[in-house]
Amino acid sequence: MATTAVGAKRTFSTMIGDAAHSVEWSSPSRRSVSHGHGHHFGASTDAIYSRISSATPTPMPPLPECRRYFEPDASIVLVGIRGTGKSTLAVMASMACRRRVVDVESQFQEATGFSTAKYRKQFGASNHNLRQEELLRNILQTYDKDAIIVCNRSALVKNGQALLQDFSKTHPVIHIVRDIASIHHYLEVVELSKLQDLVDFTAPIFRRCSNYEFYNISETEASMSVVPANQPSVPAFLTLKRAERTFLKFLSLIISPTATYGTGQGVPISFEPGFPLSEVPVELRKYTCAVQVPLADLLSEDVDIEELEFGSDAFEIVVEPTDLDPRLQQLPSERADRISSAISRVRRSTVVPIIYHVTPVSDQQSTASYLEHVRHGLRLAPAFATIDLSLDEESVRDIIESRGSTKMIGHLHTSVDWYNPFWIEKYDAAMRLGCTAVRFTRPGNFMDDNMVVQSFRNKVYEKPRTIPLICFNTGRAGRRSACFNQVLTSVIPASVRDSPSFAARVEQNPETSWLTVQEATHVLYASFTYDPIKFYIVGAHSGYSLSPAMHNAAYKATGMPHHYATAQTSSLNTLQELVQDPNFGGTAISQPFKLEVISLVHSMSRHARAIGAVNTLIPVRHLNADGSIPGDLDLFKERNQAGPVKALYGDNTDWIGIKSCIRRGLSPANAVRPSTCGLIIGSGGMARAAVYAMLQLGVKHMVIYNRTLANAEKLVAHFDRLVSSSADTGLLPPAGNSPAPTFEIRRSRDEAWPTNLRPPTIILSCIPTHSANDSPAPAFTLPPQWMHSPTGGVVIELAYRTLNTPLMKQIREETSGTWVCMDGLDLLPEQGFAQFELFTGKRAPRRVMREEVLRAWTDEQGQSDPTMVQTRLEAIDDQEP
Repeated sequence: MATTAVGAKRTFSTMIGDAAHSVEWSSPSRRSVSHGHGHHFGASTDAIYSRISSATPTPMPPLPECRRYFEPDASIVLVGIRGTGKSTLAVMASMACRRRVVDVESQFQEATGFSTAKYRKQFGASNHNLRQEELLRNILQTYDKDAIIVCNRSALVKNGQALLQDFSKTHPVIHIVRDIASIHHYLEVVELSKLQDLVDFTAPIFRRCSNYEFYNISETEASMSVVPANQPSVPAFLTLKRAERTFLKFLSLIISPTATYGTGQGVPISFEPGFPLSEVPVELRKYTCAVQVPLADLLSEDVDIEELEFGSDAFEIVVEPTDLDPRLQQLPSERADRISSAISRVRRSTVVPIIYHVTPVSDQQSTASYLEHVRHGLRLAPAFATIDLSLDEESVRDIIESRGSTKMIGHLHTSVDWYNPFWIEKYDAAMRLGCTAVRFTRPGNFMDDNMVVQSFRNKVYEKPRTIPLICFNTGRAGRRSACFNQVLTSVIPASVRDSPSFAARVEQNPETSWLTVQEATHVLYASFTYDPIKFYIVGAHSGYSLSPAMHNAAYKATGMPHHYATAQTSSLNTLQELVQDPNFGGTAISQPFKLEVISLVHSMSRHARAIGAVNTLIPVRHLNADGSIPGDLDLFKERNQAGPVKALYGDNTDWIGIKSCIRRGLSPANAVRPSTCGLIIGSGGMARAAVYAMLQLGVKHMVIYNRTLANAEKLVAHFDRLVSSSADTGLLPPAGNSPAPTFEIRRSRDEAWPTNLRPPTIILSCIPTHSANDSPAPAFTLPPQWMHSPTGGVVIELAYRTLNTPLMKQIREETSGTWVCMDGLDLLPEQGFAQFELFTGKRAPRRVMREEVLRAWTDEQGQSDPTMVQTRLEAIDDQEP
């Protein structure tokens, strides 16, 4: 495991070095990136280790509760021992945020001519520490904005700690942690026992002088699922794709959204922009569920987190407080590492928000442990964290004021009767103290208790000002009240509820849910709260579409009694007939109707309007008083409900799927930068979505090739207008000081590549791959003069009827091994996830949909490819969410 991780990191460093000219470095780029291999570390380790056996860690006194609010351009500091991946993570962040990397160790060597270890040996510890302190102070002052600062062991000396503690009041200071086995293998020359002593010695110090923590999970192999099965090799850089995504997602949670643009030169850190549910806070949606998973269940290496999360809207990690380190009065390092690891594993395996819940304690002596566990959780930037409302208000207020971007849920579980004014008093206190939501539960003993809890809910809803209320009875008798709780109802995986150990789990934690997400869903339909709905795909050649199989598999797996059918037609009159059915729930639109259908919609999403094409329609059953279309939240609240259709709302999910595929296949060396260039083949509805996806990624230069010149000119004219108006509409990432996006047209495959542009690293083929009517299948291949990118890139064939196209053959035969090829079987599920959200208001069961697409696929002759299907199926578990 560690061997692959080490090799992958060095490969990454080499590749980044080749492309580093586009990032502003404060010191030589290769030194900054590749710095930190074992032979450097040995001397540093010995210098520290020589004092460990006779010393006790001497961290600075803890700061008051940190506030975790920063200016958008505040620099980020990474601290931790060598081998945790700080330099690699810094490069990833610098590419995404367009910030310079400042490596303290490299700066020290540049300033003194010595490595820190050699300087210490030659000039003594006292002089060495003074130089370290002086250099760190200067760096923090000079690079306090728009930088990623990689800190060396200067953070371990007392004055270095003080500098970082002070810096952390206004800047994110992130402690990077990694499993010791991977660090040991990476460093190569350090004995494991000495390394363990070093980690135990330094971890409390790093935690005291930082305000955030990221657990860097070692990736053991490149995910085969990011490329078609018949690609000859998987580039080593793909090993780091999940680590990159997880770290950037973490950063997006701790810094202001505007900070991701750095000095205006870069692209935003973005993971789900455009995914419909990412636009609507989960605590505001109706009938959502949060799966409860104890920390102990997440510590196994082979835990299937996606299976645990299946069907839920949030993932709640339940942590029971344990004893503190008696000397330091903070969590033991091993305990803190386990919590950090669990949150990082969940974050890298799901797209739903994380709720961090520390179970309340009953005795005063354990309160300190409870609060330390909560504080550590906030260092990990979960989307939500709970706070026990039975604590004194000062303690609650201090925690809430240090929450950063984490939303706080005021939590209370007690046997007090629902009629008691106590509950309203606690609700008002939670709202006054700044909680985002409140969760009240009490043991359910009788069926009548479920009627009483609804009475309490109604009393809260009548208040002039409210925050979301999570309120239900617990235990077997409380299941009915839980089913009709509308916000983040606690559920558990069916495998847990049916296991022999469930009784012991309930005894240990009486708040454990008795309800599964499948049962909660079934009750909503059985009680007529929700209705069975009909969905369609409408198109002239939709008979071969895999969408019905994909969506029906998703409905079956999640317990929704919906049905998705094909409506192959030569006229949109068919759609107008479908809309008359009160159970009409929406339709996918395929060629040739993506532009024509716009005339039938009453409103469109801003993305569909920008693209100028619609591939998804949903019905609107309730209009605003002025006759206008409701906003996103109200549209989602009426999903899964039948009734007369008052209007149609158009959206486009193609661009979301395209953007996801580009992100998955694009190497770190080809990360989008101002000089990145993309090539689009075609000019229809999919080509429009492709251009928009690249604009959203921050691509500034695009070349269009299409057989019909007039259509290519129409596409370019459309997006020229969009780009010129984007500053007013906010549809595209802000350009800052960088030039506006440009578009060029190639009239022939024989033309040379534009000399003013770099070779394309993103190539999207948006033309059919099969014969249609009397037209033969296009036999498009790329001219050699358009494929001169030294770092390769990603090529995506958006269609899937025919997989082994001339273009895919050409890319697979390319010998450099730097090109990644993807196809419509990668794209279809990605855009389908967004359609599922629009249709149902729920997160899609991603693994189920990916598997069904593969199983249902056949070529033009109706033949499957069992070898290809099996290879891809085996790789799905390793595919990022």
